[in-house]
Amino acid sequence: MTGNSHDDCQVLLLGGVSGTGKTTVAAEIGRQFGIPWFQVDDLRLALQCSKVSLPEKTEALYFFADIDEKPRIWQQPPDVLRDALIATGDVLSPALEAIIENHLDQRHPIVIEGDGIMPSLLARPAIQRRAHDRRLRAVFLVESDEQALFSHMLVRSRGPSWMDESELRTEAHVKWLFGQWLVDEANRYSLPVLEPRPWETLIHRIMTTCTGMARSTQTPPIVEQPR
Repeated sequence: MTGNSHDDCQVLLLGGVSGTGKTTVAAEIGRQFGIPWFQVDDLRLALQCSKVSLPEKTEALYFFADIDEKPRIWQQPPDVLRDALIATGDVLSPALEAIIENHLDQRHPIVIEGDGIMPSLLARPAIQRRAHDRRLRAVFLVESDEQALFSHMLVRSRGPSWMDESELRTEAHVKWLFGQWLVDEANRYSLPVLEPRPWETLIHRIMTTCTGMARSTQTPPIVEQPR
């Protein structure tokens, strides 16, 4: 993944549910190949916190903003919360499109990870015009076991302190619903989906899934459970 040859991958998108190892994997791939990696969360937070003026119909970006001030948010119906995650990704897609275009045009390799990456992003016309030679690849990480998502949330100790177990379980269920939606969407656009477990082989499975990215040397395993 150096971007030196015509058919080498220059932009790798790692989408999927929160808590499936995207950040850990992106950092490790960046380290191995000596290229930068970028969190979509940074883009989302920059837009939310800076209060910049955005076009109409982008209110979904703020659904999960300032979550500490919304103690009842996880008491809403799970399908509403899942749709809010999807809507957030849709709002971020034009900005991600611009970032991807720039890196493909400038031939500057990068790994971009985040649950705000929607499979439909790769169907946007400007992306398709630049992705015909496979310089752009995407993989989606989806955990099919809802209990595993919940257990991982407890290990990570993520979430506001006011969330009780029922709300944490609702969040885990929402992530599971979002994951199932991602699987359907990825299949719709013929994009690969991987289970994050076993953690130890995740990087290698991603690299071999993205044909042409795997190194001749064996990829070192992840020795810790991803963030």
